[in-house]
Amino acid sequence: MYLVTFRLDPGEYDAEFHELNDAIQAAAEDTDGYLGKRTWNAPDRDEVLVVYYWESLDALDSFGDDADHKRAKQRWTEWYDAYEVTVTEVLDAYGSGFGDDADPPQ
Repeated sequence: MYLVTFRLDPGEYDAEFHELNDAIQAAAEDTDGYLGKRTWNAPDRDEVLVVYYWESLDALDSFGDDADHKRAKQRWTEWYDAYEVTVTEVLDAYGSGFGDDADPPQ
């Protein structure tokens, strides 16, 4: 499994951002190997973390080819003050579990 952590400092969102963001999420969900996502908001600042769960690098690469996703990446300065993406391979995961909140989200 692979995790893609998208850390962002949001700027100003407009209607086009929301439309594109919805299209990108739909494309992710339609990609074979997409397992889900979780979002966290920092309580003391505007920073947001979104963690996407992928079955394989091939699945992630397939999503990366989406035209809306490519267009959004080119226009990030219009909507974010800063961003960072980290791709991580999960070698092991263990613990007591979180029931309905287990990762990856179902």
